[in-house]
Amino acid sequence: MTRIANDAMPPLQINADRLWARHMDIARIGAIAGNGSCRLAMTAEDAEARALLASWCRDAGLELRVDRAGNMVAVRPGSDPARGIVASGSHLDTQPHGGRFDGVSGVLAALEAVETLNDAGIATAAPLAVVNWTNEEGVRYAPGLLGSAWYAGLLTDEALSDTRAADGMLFDDEARLRGWLGDSSEKIPLAAFLELHIEQGPVLEREEKQVGVVTSVQGLTWLDVRVSGTDAHAGTTPLDHRQDALLAAARMLAALNEAGLECGPAARVSVGRLTTATDGPSTVVGEAAFVIDIRHPDTGTLAGLTAKCTAICETLAVQSGCTATVTQRISVSPTQFDASCVRALEDGAARRGYAYRKIASGALHDAANVAKVVPTAMVFVPCRDGISHNVNEYASPEDLAAGTNVLLDALLDLAR
Repeated sequence: MTRIANDAMPPLQINADRLWARHMDIARIGAIAGNGSCRLAMTAEDAEARALLASWCRDAGLELRVDRAGNMVAVRPGSDPARGIVASGSHLDTQPHGGRFDGVSGVLAALEAVETLNDAGIATAAPLAVVNWTNEEGVRYAPGLLGSAWYAGLLTDEALSDTRAADGMLFDDEARLRGWLGDSSEKIPLAAFLELHIEQGPVLEREEKQVGVVTSVQGLTWLDVRVSGTDAHAGTTPLDHRQDALLAAARMLAALNEAGLECGPAARVSVGRLTTATDGPSTVVGEAAFVIDIRHPDTGTLAGLTAKCTAICETLAVQSGCTATVTQRISVSPTQFDASCVRALEDGAARRGYAYRKIASGALHDAANVAKVVPTAMVFVPCRDGISHNVNEYASPEDLAAGTNVLLDALLDLAR
């Protein structure tokens, strides 16, 4: 017997054992040493995880659609055909030495919420959907958040076709090879989107909160820096006659860190990739390149910090007898989430008596892109020691269940 969701219903409880078991099933795909995961976008491992998710969605009676960017949207019909789709999800791809929860928890939580409704025989007025966004991590295809960027209109069909992996494969060719290239450029319309994610930071655990209701995502800028000097012999070139690009880059890295510290506790300035044109131990490096990752929740401060980082690189290059070319690869403005979606999550946490707090996200997520075109919000669950992008990443079954219960309540609220 099918029931229509209403406010008088007692809170449903998701199946925590099923949710955990599916985490472990997905983790076996692309498993690496230390209980980690490696499923880079559109690799064989990613395709295998997608196929497993698709089978679970079909078993749950969902209609699977795949769009031009390879995004998977599995729809559960609603009772009112005039209502838009209320969706939830995240991503299945990982970092090269990633964990078992980043991204995948959001996809599996969305599926678990839908299956809990199936088990209880409860219908919603609006359709519900489980979403897997393509290439969130941006390891093989840069930039990251690729599928949600295309969905939000930030990436054209042509730009998507021209996107090439680090190993040379064009996105269209590989997505077609793996069987996950949709044949339509039409965007699947969503009326609201919620994303569950592990916090990837220590705040919730430190404050003993089981749930974080995410109100915003800080902005991000990536700067590509190329430092040019002169290749030289390490044994014959005096120190004061060198144009050492690697030494100049090292000076820049230290100064960039100081600039971030001076900007206050909300600022983030990082360099996670540094390459040189030569790799010989007896060669003074003539060219070095690195990427600066700059983040801040305030638009004006982010712009000012970006300008300061650019000036640091250009000034220190000259002082080192080199030149620096600084170009902007990506810029994402800070995102404020939709008040009604935030309220739905907060109401769910309060109604169930979970210890929770409102929180801003320091990491980028697909939800930040989706929020540009669809009312959106996020819910966080704690991760042990704040560790993420690491094989030691861990979220407890109890915290995952709590976050998924909150997600379920919010989906019901928005889909009634």
